[in-house]
Amino acid sequence: MIDFVFPLFGRFHPILVHLPIGILLFGVVLVFLSKKRETAHLQSIRLAFLLGGLAGLLSSISGFLQYQYEGFAWDSVQFHFILGLTTTAASFWLYYELRKNAAFPDHFRLKSSALVVLLMFTGHLGGNITHGETYLIEPLPTGIQELLGYSNEEAKGLVLPVQGWEELAYFEQVVQPILNQNCKSCHNPRNKKGDLDLSSYETLLTGGEDGSILTGGNSEASALFSRLILPKDDEDHMPPKEKRQLQKEEIELIKAWIDLGGKTDSKLGDADIHAELLEPFFEKVEIPFYPNVSVAPLSEEQLKELKANGFFAELVEKESSWLMVSCVNFPQFSESDWAKLKIASQQIAFLDLSGTQVTDQILDSIQTLPNLTVLKLNQTAISGEKLGELQSISNLKNLYLNQTQVTLEQLRPLQNHPSLSKVFVFDSPASSEESNASFSFVLEKGNYQLPPLPTDTIVY
Repeated sequence: MIDFVFPLFGRFHPILVHLPIGILLFGVVLVFLSKKRETAHLQSIRLAFLLGGLAGLLSSISGFLQYQYEGFAWDSVQFHFILGLTTTAASFWLYYELRKNAAFPDHFRLKSSALVVLLMFTGHLGGNITHGETYLIEPLPTGIQELLGYSNEEAKGLVLPVQGWEELAYFEQVVQPILNQNCKSCHNPRNKKGDLDLSSYETLLTGGEDGSILTGGNSEASALFSRLILPKDDEDHMPPKEKRQLQKEEIELIKAWIDLGGKTDSKLGDADIHAELLEPFFEKVEIPFYPNVSVAPLSEEQLKELKANGFFAELVEKESSWLMVSCVNFPQFSESDWAKLKIASQQIAFLDLSGTQVTDQILDSIQTLPNLTVLKLNQTAISGEKLGELQSISNLKNLYLNQTQVTLEQLRPLQNHPSLSKVFVFDSPASSEESNASFSFVLEKGNYQLPPLPTDTIVY
């Protein structure tokens, strides 16, 4: 009837372990606040070391019971356990020294400092058991991690090439990276929780304290898979709910590998795997939207000058020199005001002249912006006759000509523009014209209509 008592008390270890830390640190602080021959705090310090020792003893007992009943490997807890007992013994020893003396013994501050060091090492090893050895290392910059001798390789997880993924070794290049990222912090040679090591195929085959976790050809009978799909609140669910959970695609890949036989000689293409399942893991080659060149940023004074002239001017993104300039508060802007923008000709990547007084003549000036990427000329008198001049802006990607008089024919000079990807022509002649001609860019005409839904005819 009371078999649950010891396992339950063991699970109180994460709570009890904080008691000696707080109490002993309080005692040590009082030691350093007391002068050499001062005894005002002596009784409080004695009590702190006594209570700290008792709390340390309770914590050590609960920790040992947790080790017994929770499946921790002795190799992973032995130093933490030994240091915990040492800290407890040191606390009682310091209490004994104070009890037999009416004043502070010699070198007592040094001895108290040694106790703090013991507390730090004991706590650090306990944190490693709970959170993994890299718990405090992971937030550090890559350079500092490498300086400390840690590698980020395991944390990268699964990354697949877009081409040739079929020839990848299924276990070594697919399953093992998944295990490294999600399981290895608790199941490695130094921290074999449940007596299970998932750092290699050989140790995976060895299994853990409950026996084998892999039954080749039968994923449902393999704990390596079956524990992944248990409800998160189930105590047998892996990884624990407070840890990073596997993506559904990662679980499917493990399942398919096991059903394929769970061997090391199979290739990813041998399984019935479709490219759609692998999409989250394909290498992403990011192409910067704005020009990949360096320009000097505008000074604060120059930015203030732009704003004083009526422009809205802000950086398009942090740590960037590229500017977004808009005339949202300057509707009277015309060709004669262009000189006010010259100080930012190299930095302007996003220019919005919508609703201003500009005409086709403004295109002569716009083509002097070498890094312009987004240009908005909505609701202007642009007729489209000089759009071909935009061919010289090699970085232009998005062009907005909504509510202008531009026709499809006037867009043809932009055919085969080196970077133009989208042209928007809502509510313009170009949006209503019918043509079988195709462009090298996407032409967004608008006028979209949603299909009628049955609920549209319901009278409420």
